[in-house]
Amino acid sequence: MRKMTELLTLLQLSDSCFPTGSFSHSIGFEAAEKRRIISDLGSIQEFTTQCLENAGSFVLPFVKEAHMNSTDVNKLIYLDNLCEACITNHVAKRASTRQGKSLTHTSAQAFGNCDIKAIDSLIQSSEINGHHSVIFGCICQFLNIDINVTLETFMFMYLRTIIASAVRLGSIGALQAQNLQHAKQSTIPEIITRYVTPINVHANV
Repeated sequence: MRKMTELLTLLQLSDSCFPTGSFSHSIGFEAAEKRRIISDLGSIQEFTTQCLENAGSFVLPFVKEAHMNSTDVNKLIYLDNLCEACITNHVAKRASTRQGKSLTHTSAQAFGNCDIKAIDSLIQSSEINGHHSVIFGCICQFLNIDINVTLETFMFMYLRTIIASAVRLGSIGALQAQNLQHAKQSTIPEIITRYVTPINVHANV
């Protein structure tokens, strides 16, 4: 029963209808298209691969550490400040904090979780910037979502955002998009293994 509850919570959190503002971000796809970096299906596939590799090497470690240290406020503030320092592009930085703040506020209202509400209060008082990767990791832990599932879900949502942007901008058809998503999401486990060592949650059982 608990596993089913966790699954349903995960599905709600990762649903594209869950209002976190992710639909308004393209993870650079729109800019790449305007600069003619993307011009055909092959370049879309290459861009998507590069984005997933970047997410795995740069963003995913923040998700993992936040999940593992969700109850340590000082550690979360440190991770959030580190993320703030590492994201040098002001557009990406603004997108990250906007999504993180929206995710926190929506989750606090939707789930009524006291720990999430506490993070929301930290954001409101400007004690934490609220970068999306850090927020996603700790919220998933607060909702009792397994760490490995959290990592996989984050990467899936990252991929989905790119694919949705391609469809929205008319760069690819809906069926082609689903085919591309299916192909690329099969690489997610390998990316996670390469950049973030999966956690054996049953090691001490």
